[in-house]
This record gives sequence, structure tokens and C-alpha cells, in this order.
Amino acid sequence: MKKRKIYDGTFKAAVVKQLILGKSSLTELAAMYDVHPNQIKNWKSQLLKKADIVLSDQRKRRSGNPY
Repeated sequence: MKKRKIYDGTFKAAVVKQLILGKSSLTELAAMYDVHPNQIKNWKSQLLKKADIVLSDQRKRRSGNPY
């Protein structure tokens, strides 16, 4: 029985970054990293869904002035 591979966030981000920047095609990345193409598409989808969290301003706003 084959064990499931567990990938860390750094690896996932690096693979998706290459896909988004167009450095490699989905098929090339899947073959290069031995990952199913659907898995890479899922990682990309997760990244895009949560982009607002990454890009939001986390600083506390001062009371009185909303900007």
C-alpha cells in the first residue's frame, strides 16, 4: 500500500507560482514534481480563494479615523 505524500506550504506555493508566472505548463509541472495535475489546480484554486486574506491590511485601525 502506498503512503500518501504530504507537501508543505512552501512547496505548494513554489509549484503554483511557476504555473501562474507561466514558467512551465501544468503538465510539465506535474511530471517534474510527480504530482497529479488536478492537485496543482486545487492548490492554485485554494491560493486564489484566500488571496484576500493574504493581501488584507492586518494593522489595527485607530479609533475615530477609518483610514
